[in-house]
Formats: sequence, C-alpha cells, structure tokens
Amino acid sequence: MNALSAMPSQIGPDGLVAFADDSPSAKAALETVLRRAGYDVAGFDCADDLIDQLDGLYPRAIILDIEMPGMSGFEAFCEIRRRYPDAVNVPVFFFSAHYDADTRAQADALGAADFISKDASPTVVLEQLNRVLGHSMSAC
Repeated sequence: MNALSAMPSQIGPDGLVAFADDSPSAKAALETVLRRAGYDVAGFDCADDLIDQLDGLYPRAIILDIEMPGMSGFEAFCEIRRRYPDAVNVPVFFFSAHYDADTRAQADALGAADFISKDASPTVVLEQLNRVLGHSMSAC
C-alpha cells in the first residue's frame, strides 16, 4: 500500500480535489467554484506536475483537462492508474471544452467517473462532482 491510499482522503469539510489544466482562466474558475463549495484544491498547470505531487495529496477526486501540452488528460489517467494502483477508488473526471461522442466514449472506456464540460455552469460542475462523491450540493 502506498501513501496515497494509506492516508484518509478527507482534508477539508468536503476533501481535496486535485486538478490539472493548462488554461489559467479555466484553472482559476474551477478553483473558485471548488473552494466556494467547501473543497480544498490543489491545481497544477500540467499533468506531469500533478502526478509527481499526487503521492502526498490524498485527493477525494482528480480532474484532468484532456488537451494539455505534454501529457494529455487521457495519458495522465493511465499513468495515475499505473503508478498508484491502490488509488483505483479515487474518481477521475475529464474536463474539456471539446465535448463530442468520441471524446466521451474514450473517457468512458478508460473508466472515468464523469466528463465535465468547461462551459458547464458552476452548479452543474458541483452536481457532477458531488453525485460521484456521494454528498449533497454545497452552497456556493
């Protein structure tokens, strides 16, 4: 068992959400939505940085932008599952502005918890996250 799975994932009232997105505006917006809902946040500019720091974070969920320089969100998902097999129960969401049937099918085939559109309202983002994490909507 590694440190990622050995430590309780609950940090703040709703736990930690780790995410990677190379867009500063999308990253800032997602961080604001999550913090206002009671989540602790660890945001990274690329998937490599998130993966390198993941062992000490103990997230309740991970959100990955699909299209990033270097490692894509899909590649990051596979690397997380390879490097941290004991963390298979940490739900991973894909986050992208490019939502189509093929992208959704690829996310589903990998075993993603859900697909979050970057143009979704904060309410929809939190509904998706909270549904998977199993708790009710926090006030924004």
